[in-house]
Amino acid sequence: MHYRRRLTSLLLVTTLAASLIGPATPSFAAEASAAVSTRASLAKTILQSQRISLATFHSSGVRDNATARQNIVDTANGGRAHRSCHGTAPCGSVYLDVTMLRSMLTLRNSFTFRVSEIAGGSHSPGSRHYAGKAFDVDILDGQGVSASNPHVRAFMARCRALGAIEVLGPGDAGHATHIHCAWA
Repeated sequence: MHYRRRLTSLLLVTTLAASLIGPATPSFAAEASAAVSTRASLAKTILQSQRISLATFHSSGVRDNATARQNIVDTANGGRAHRSCHGTAPCGSVYLDVTMLRSMLTLRNSFTFRVSEIAGGSHSPGSRHYAGKAFDVDILDGQGVSASNPHVRAFMARCRALGAIEVLGPGDAGHATHIHCAWA
């Protein structure tokens, strides 16, 4: 009997609160859980793609658990992507940006490419790589990225069309051999 009275009171309070402030919205935890689920699903699709390859090494020769492939594996498992701890890299880990991951998957519809870096590697201080919002490509449609690769400009334009706010490549200082695409 006591239980029934408490339940009735709770329902009354909930109904009154909903009428005053509107229906309940999903909790932050539920929203965060959905983002992790989406992020993991996108990363799993990237891992399965025949058109995206992921570097298992850094061009610097440094060995760590922050390669492009490991970043995507960690994300597919629902975790954070590791950052490197050499050069200007800040160590630690970061969740990869969902928009960037979606863009990577969209790009595979028009190109084949190898992602050489995501959150790992050593980049300029404050780089969007360290925030999990940028990736580099060093092989595009079977050829190394260079000024003579005929697909470079189209790839860069497509990154911009997908919302990248920072797109650098051959012709830009420090980007003669890779394309850098970063999102806000």
